[in-house]
Amino acid sequence: LTTTIAQAKNSKTPPPSSRHAIIMRLLSTKSIIYASAIISATLTTTIAQDPLTNEQLTGYGLTLAEVDIFVSSESSNDFAGLPSSGETDQLWSDATAFEHGLSNRDTTDVPYKSFTYYPYLVCNSSPGKSRNERRDEIEATFRNTPGVNASHFYPSDSPYANNDNVTCGIMRARGGTMDKVYASNPNATDWLQVQPGLPSMKMVEGMVDAIQRAMDGEITVGVVSISEEESPNGNGYITRNILGVQNILCPGVQDFEVEDVPDEDILNAVKTFVIGNEGNYVKDSSFYHYRVYGGDGEVEVHTTRMSFWADSIQAVVGGDFGNEDGSNKCLDGIIGDKFEFDLEGDNLNVFSKISYEEMETLGGELGVMDAELEQCLWFMVMGLATNPLICSLEQQHRVQTLCPDGSSDLSTCEGAAGATPEGPESSGILLLSSRFFSLTRFIFPALYWII
Repeated sequence: LTTTIAQAKNSKTPPPSSRHAIIMRLLSTKSIIYASAIISATLTTTIAQDPLTNEQLTGYGLTLAEVDIFVSSESSNDFAGLPSSGETDQLWSDATAFEHGLSNRDTTDVPYKSFTYYPYLVCNSSPGKSRNERRDEIEATFRNTPGVNASHFYPSDSPYANNDNVTCGIMRARGGTMDKVYASNPNATDWLQVQPGLPSMKMVEGMVDAIQRAMDGEITVGVVSISEEESPNGNGYITRNILGVQNILCPGVQDFEVEDVPDEDILNAVKTFVIGNEGNYVKDSSFYHYRVYGGDGEVEVHTTRMSFWADSIQAVVGGDFGNEDGSNKCLDGIIGDKFEFDLEGDNLNVFSKISYEEMETLGGELGVMDAELEQCLWFMVMGLATNPLICSLEQQHRVQTLCPDGSSDLSTCEGAAGATPEGPESSGILLLSSRFFSLTRFIFPALYWII
């Protein structure tokens, strides 16, 4: 009994109630050891059933250092620059708690249950067990928890890989699932770690720097060359290498509980998340914006990179892009009108319909400076990263074909009489969708296991 109480006091599980504490102090003689054992069992049950706060759930997650082992992402860059490692660890914990809270938001008006589930990285570090034993332990723990069933996660009989110490996999779960699992399985705290998929975990390492350098003209993203096939007037079509981002939807989004969600509904859900509600879906889902602009007015600890993301969001939702008619130059005039959302398999692609030169011209027509145009594009990137249907972003290059004058509508090329060159059609600035937690190894449609 003493050991049980000590473990309860030292654990991350909520402490026993004061009623039990009083009873424990009364149990001071050996003559009531049997009664003590009964109360000990009751105490364990009480502890297991107490709800866990978002902060307590965070204690069962992965640290930033542990995430860096599993995921090659922008996390270290987003959380870098604080004076001490302790402040960095606390900031990471705060972001994780915020993400736990997002999954508990009211979603009664969401048409598909799949759209209410959030991605998690789940790890089992049980010692002395095989890969399959650790996997089975995770699956059994979730299935045997009251109120939790197989629809909350996606098991696979073909784990990708593991090592002798830990097995990790991807799950999508509804709010309250992780709380129920830990509350009903107190022993799981010894081996089960659950980390929500933070936006920074979804971005491949170096992605932000690569896109920014492309916008600044520091890397050869816009190198122009003349194609071999020339237009009828003797001028060659222009081809150029455009920086983009290639990604994949989270597992189970399209075929949730054997429910095939129409592609159009997925596309509409993602696009609405990015540009709908005057940009507030993105703002309300961003820990960075909350940390920099939210709270009670006091300056909370945050990094320079977080300010960068928060400022881009604030510029879009704070009125910088507002028109007199109530429309938004970024959300309506740029993202909504000039970007196309397309789904190919589990690749959700978002790309511009016009060339970068035309985008700059459009910005001038809308009264948007170059710096503001960049903030609009960064808002779109963060809008995809915070979306629970999307699991990663990674930059790629894509060939763009233009008319000799640099315009993107090949059917109107001067002197071409509507002819278009063979090869790729004209594409835009950014190609955006999702891959899981920025790892190219996460490309399977179910539960993924990693080293």
